[in-house]
Amino acid sequence: MSSDLRLLGVLALLLLSPAALAGKKPKKPKKGTPPPVLVGWQTQEGWSGSCYYPPAWGSLSQTDLKSERQKAMDAMVEQWGGKREDGVSFDEDMVLEVETVLLGRPDRVEAVSLKNLEKCQAAMAGGGTDAWQSWVGGLKATLTEGECKQPLDYTMFDYLDIGTGWQRPLYICAGESVRISGSPKDKYRIVENGPWINVAGDPAQSAVGTTLPCNTEGCFAGQLIMKFKADSGWEKVEPVGQMMIFTAPEHGEISYRINDESFFDNSWFKNKGLIDHTAIEVSPAQ
Repeated sequence: MSSDLRLLGVLALLLLSPAALAGKKPKKPKKGTPPPVLVGWQTQEGWSGSCYYPPAWGSLSQTDLKSERQKAMDAMVEQWGGKREDGVSFDEDMVLEVETVLLGRPDRVEAVSLKNLEKCQAAMAGGGTDAWQSWVGGLKATLTEGECKQPLDYTMFDYLDIGTGWQRPLYICAGESVRISGSPKDKYRIVENGPWINVAGDPAQSAVGTTLPCNTEGCFAGQLIMKFKADSGWEKVEPVGQMMIFTAPEHGEISYRINDESFFDNSWFKNKGLIDHTAIEVSPAQ
C-alpha cells in the first residue's frame, strides 16, 4: 500500500464519529422534550395581536413572585385598557375596579393571569373579545365572593319616612352586632283619624297572621321594623320598636320601614306649626 493510500485511510477514520467507530447509530433527541417556556408578550401566526404569557408561578422565589405578579397585572391592565392598539379595549371603569381588587389581593393575580391568557388566545385566534370582556366584567364579584363588602363601623343618623317602603340599606358583616333605634317621642298615624302612635306601633293591632311585612309574634301595625337580606339571598323581617340589637348570621344588608302596606293616608303629628319626625340611629352594638 502506498503512503498516499495509508494517509487517506487515517483521515477517513478521524472523520468518523465515536458512535460510528463503536458500530452504533447516533442518538436521536428524546421524545416528549418539553417546548421552551414562553414568558412575556408573545404572538403566533394568524393572530391579530399578542398575548401576555405569565411565568411558571410555582418555580419562582418569594422575591421574584412579588415582582412578576406586578408585571402580569400591569400587562393585563394595559391590554384591557386598550393601550396596546390590538383591538382590545374594555370599559374604563370596569378595568379600574378589577385593578383595585387585584391590588388588594395580589395572590389572585396568578390564577387570573393564566385564565386571561386562555381568553386572549381565543380572541386573537379570531374568536372576538366579547367573551373575554364578559369574563373581566365578572372578576370583581368572583374575586370578592364571600368577603364582607363594608363593615358597619360608624353611626348612621336618618329620619324615618312613613310614606314609603324599605329605606337606607346598610351593609353589615357576618357576626357583626348593630343597634337600631327610633325616637319614641315623635308620633304619626297610619290611617286617617286613627290613633297617634310611635315606633312601638299600635298595641291594639297585632300583625300576627296578617299580610304586613312583619307578621310574627311581637309585630304590630305601624311599628318600626327591620329586614335583613343575606348575600346568599334569604331574607328575615323582625320588629324593632324603640330599639333592638341585631347580629348578622352572615354578610348582608339591613333596611327599615314602618309595618304598613299603604302609605297614602299616613301623616305626622303637628303641634303649633311643628311637625314630628322620627329620628333613626344605626350603630355598632359593641
